[in-house]
Amino acid sequence: MKTKLIVVILAIIILTIGYTGCASSTKTTKTNSGGEKETKTEQKIFVEDFDITPYKTEINLKEKPLKIPKESLDAWYNYPTESTDNNQGKTIVSTAVGYRVRVTSTDNLEQADKLKSEVYSKTNQKHIYIIFDPPFYRIEVGDFLDISAARDLRFKLNQLGYNQAIVVNETVNVFK
Repeated sequence: MKTKLIVVILAIIILTIGYTGCASSTKTTKTNSGGEKETKTEQKIFVEDFDITPYKTEINLKEKPLKIPKESLDAWYNYPTESTDNNQGKTIVSTAVGYRVRVTSTDNLEQADKLKSEVYSKTNQKHIYIIFDPPFYRIEVGDFLDISAARDLRFKLNQLGYNQAIVVNETVNVFK
């Protein structure tokens, strides 16, 4: 009795799965008069009939001409355009623990020279160093005893597109 019940339940499950599997197919197969099978696939086309035009908003702003002083057209308004180091023409007295801004590291000396000249022309910093630390050439800018000046230069370099620029502890030159 139990085995008959189990067989009936299994038959019902198999028929249900088979019926739902066939019912979910979108393909219809027919045999034409020549004995060949024709397969037809149903395609549903959705048409969007929602009109958004009543919901569009229009923003009207009154334009006021801006009065910008000529001096503020520079990207570094209120930043010194010359080097923050006033060590031009001075001699190196000693070295001290300080800060430099490392622009990047590269293994190509030509690329390091090119980057040094780019940074010089964009920042007007007089002290740009290429330090060879095998196998890389590090491009570092400035001799800062104060970390805030080094951070200002790092910010400026980040704004100029040198996103890898970081402030590092270095032995810097002290000028007289």
